[in-house]
Amino acid sequence: MARKKYTKSRKRASTTSPETALLRGALLIVGLFLAVWGGSMLLKGNSSGSERASAPVVGANAPSFAAETLDGKIVHLQDFRGKPVVLNFWATWCPPCRAEMPMLQQYYVKHQNDYVMLAVNDAEPASQVADFIKQKGFTFTVLLDPQQALVQMYRIQGFPTTFFIDKDGVIRYMHVGMLQEGDLRAGLQSIGVTP
Repeated sequence: MARKKYTKSRKRASTTSPETALLRGALLIVGLFLAVWGGSMLLKGNSSGSERASAPVVGANAPSFAAETLDGKIVHLQDFRGKPVVLNFWATWCPPCRAEMPMLQQYYVKHQNDYVMLAVNDAEPASQVADFIKQKGFTFTVLLDPQQALVQMYRIQGFPTTFFIDKDGVIRYMHVGMLQEGDLRAGLQSIGVTP
């Protein structure tokens, strides 16, 4: 008797209603669509092919860019060839960014004739960024990145991220996360600045 019940219930489980078959088919089609669409988005990325060619790495040339300063001037990275550059990506909403900025300011004031400090803000309104910078009394150059073009170009995965670029435009040191004083000193030394 137990065997008959087992056989019946097994037979029922293998029977598929038309509604279940339709649902399975629809899910399969949606799954295939998402797999194809997701794969194409991964290949396409968010930037043009030239920007996506390779992630900036130590020893490679820093990707060139143009960006607007808080006072409306357009600056190009190549404008600073011949002088080391500290390129810092940050945001006002980022606690580690806010924590490291006074140290960046202190070193910048002490060594501003030795290197250029560019602080790239992540897509925040210019007025909000200007208020923050003024309130804190920071004097280094702040760049706006409203469309996150630089964030994408430099493949920023977290804030803050800092690149130390030598006078020839080559990345010599890179740090992801909040800079400690030892990190800042090592980065500056890598671009020929004696802290």
